[in-house]
Amino acid sequence: KIHNRIYEQLIYNYMASNIEVGLKKAAQYNFENQFYLANNGLDVEKILLKFQEFMKMEYSEQDQDFLEREWRLIFLAFIRPIVNGSGYTFKEPQISQEKRLDIVITFFQRQYIAELKRWNGEKHHQEGIKQLSDYLDLQNQTKGFLVIFEYRTQKTWRKEWIQHKDKEIFAVWI
Repeated sequence: KIHNRIYEQLIYNYMASNIEVGLKKAAQYNFENQFYLANNGLDVEKILLKFQEFMKMEYSEQDQDFLEREWRLIFLAFIRPIVNGSGYTFKEPQISQEKRLDIVITFFQRQYIAELKRWNGEKHHQEGIKQLSDYLDLQNQTKGFLVIFEYRTQKTWRKEWIQHKDKEIFAVWI
């Protein structure tokens, strides 16, 4: 017990400030926070770029035999800790006209639609963009996300924003 109240308060303030600084440093290493926007939204573009970076670091040519289902599981496993507690991920939810979306991410009051496709050439790529655009129309969304898994030895690892009609689609190649 400290008998002098002034010293007691000084020591208490010093200890409290050390704890606060330690908490701020710990928050810097919180992986999920880097993807949150100030308006309770998710920076899905940043999530996809981080997923692309992760896959590029861990990629091996032995992974070529993976099927689309396994890629989806890896993608969902990557997103889960980011939205956990404040949102959900749904795989292949059915919407109107008996159509199914690949991935829907809900975070607070927002919804993000992502389509996962296997690269089968430019023609199929354009069909995938149209398909995602149609899904966005049905869900009254203007922005969507496309993850393209390349099955070639020379991967491009590229990213781009695609304008399709009145829709913005962010695409990454994995």
